[in-house]
Parts: sequence; structure tokens; C-alpha cells
Amino acid sequence: MAEAARLIGMLRASAAHNANIEKPLQPDFSTHKTKLDSKVGLQHILDLLISSTSGHIAAAQPRTRPTETTSDIKNDLAIANCKRIFAARSDVNKLQTIALNFRTSPPLPTMAGRFPVLSTSDLPPASASEQSATASPARGSAMLNSIFKSVRVPEFRFRWMFWAEKGQQSGPKDKTVQSEEYASRPKPLGEQIISIKEFYQHFNNIPVESLKLRDSIHLFHMGIKPVWEDPRNARGGAWYFKVSKDVAPQFWHELCLLAVGDVLQGAVETKRTSFNDDICGLSYSVRWNAVQIAVWNRDAENEAGREKLLKVILEKLSPELQPKNEDSYWYKAHNEHKGFIDQETKA
Repeated sequence: MAEAARLIGMLRASAAHNANIEKPLQPDFSTHKTKLDSKVGLQHILDLLISSTSGHIAAAQPRTRPTETTSDIKNDLAIANCKRIFAARSDVNKLQTIALNFRTSPPLPTMAGRFPVLSTSDLPPASASEQSATASPARGSAMLNSIFKSVRVPEFRFRWMFWAEKGQQSGPKDKTVQSEEYASRPKPLGEQIISIKEFYQHFNNIPVESLKLRDSIHLFHMGIKPVWEDPRNARGGAWYFKVSKDVAPQFWHELCLLAVGDVLQGAVETKRTSFNDDICGLSYSVRWNAVQIAVWNRDAENEAGREKLLKVILEKLSPELQPKNEDSYWYKAHNEHKGFIDQETKA
């Protein structure tokens, strides 16, 4: 401390000797928190430095020597700073720079070992949607349910429904009674199908391999019953495919996907002024030594649409499923069946 006191005394003497020296301050320190007046003289600067030497600078320096006492560190820093000031005592600009550095030096950090904290003010409150977006996500089944609700599965262009029909070996001879009985056989399976999700929920639970002789499964547009006499079917017909039982389930699967995917519909659609054709549905019927799969369309007289429909089916089926000869598929209008009852005749 004696050395520091000696240097401070020399600074005081030098300041007294140069008390009459005043120069205009050239640098612009407008960005500093402490701005010295342009008329401040050397005496004022030295007084400022002398008062700050043993305080601010000592507090701003890191403590690199843990074995020394606080007073020893302050004494060494005071000596070093006094020497620095003494060397620049004749240059007002240098002294002013040193003084400003002393005045704006940051204090010793007090946040060591802590995470920085961002503080804000005057911000608008978060909206409900913003708060929900930053909320902690759900876990387990709750998270899965949330995902399923937020992900919207694309819907089919048309709505579909599965039907089941229990076959009978023989029916009544009266055609009117027979028609009414046939109309009551198909029973709807489950709910309407609007997307691929509902399609497979139904399809995977219909074991077509286990169907008995003359049993049938149908996939039809909503509102159309899988009987010839339905108003939407009466003027139509169907392509029939005779398929071996070992590949029939796969044939059925691929044909169903072509139907709900609108591929078959695109084949028969025409812009005709009199009557527009549509795909009405599909049927899977077990016969004695094979499975008969049918693709029903609304207009049996749409020859161009019928041929295009057959072409699309043959092209889109997997190679191993494509019919090997023309005798295994044929087209037939519904009113050509022996059991067909014209609704006008019935009435």
C-alpha cells in the first residue's frame, strides 16, 4: 500500500503543476454512459482517476491468485493503474480515455454458475392457439388419439358399403315371390365407407376364403342395393370373371381397390345427353369349382365404356391374376338373366 500511496501522491503533485493546462476535448464520446464535459481540464481528470484507481479497477479485475489476500490484490492493481496514469499524465486525450474506461468498466460478474435469463416487457399476452401450440405434448394412447384426430385421411369420391348374401340351393317357382326373396337376401355389413381407413376396417374382417357355396359378398355405392332390379341397376349389366379359388381373394382385393380408387369409374364415365354410365359395385360369389367376380355398371348399352372398362381391368390386375383365355370372362346385361323381374311388369 505504501507504493500505491507514493504513486498517488506523485499524481496529485503533477495535477497541481498542470492545473492551468486546459485543452478542448477532441474525441466524441456520445455513445458512452458517462460523457465528460468538453471544458473539463486535466486537474478534473486526474482527480477522477485518482479516486477510481483503488476502487473500480480493483473490483473489475478477475481474481487469478487465490492464495493472496484481497488487500494484496487491490494494492497490486492500484500500483499498476497508477503507473499507467502517471505515464499518460501529460496527454489529456489518453487520460480522458483511461477515465472513461474506469467509469464504464463492468462490475465483477455475480451470475457465475447460473443460466442467463431473457427478460421482456410490454409484450401482448399469448393467444389460446399459441398457448396450446407450446403446451407439453400428450403421451401414450392420448398422443396417438391426438395424431389420428389431427391427420385427416383423404375421402373417396363415392361412398361405399359392403353387403353379405347367404346363398340358397333352390328358390320358389313363382317369379314374384322369388324376386322379393332375392331382394331381401343381401344384408349390409357395418357402416358406410368414406376412406381407405374404413375400407380396410371392413375388408380385413370379411374372410372371403371361408364363404360357403353360393354365398356372396358385395361392395356397392351407397344407396344402391346389390340386386338386378334396383332402379340404379335395372338398365345395366356386369363383367363376370371366372377365377380359381386359390387366387380369387387377391383378385377380389385388387378389384376392390380399383373400384374405391375411382379407376374403374373413370373407364365408363361418358358425357352423354341421355344417360350417364357409372360403376355400381362389385360381387364375389362362390361357385362349385371357382369364384365368380362381377363388376356392375349402370348402362349396358354403353359399348365403348364396357370395352374400356374391360381393358382397364386387364391392364391394372397383377400379371399372375390376368385371365389366360377369353372364355374366363364375359359381359351380360341384368335383364338377360332368367330370374330378372322387370319392375314395370311386376307393377
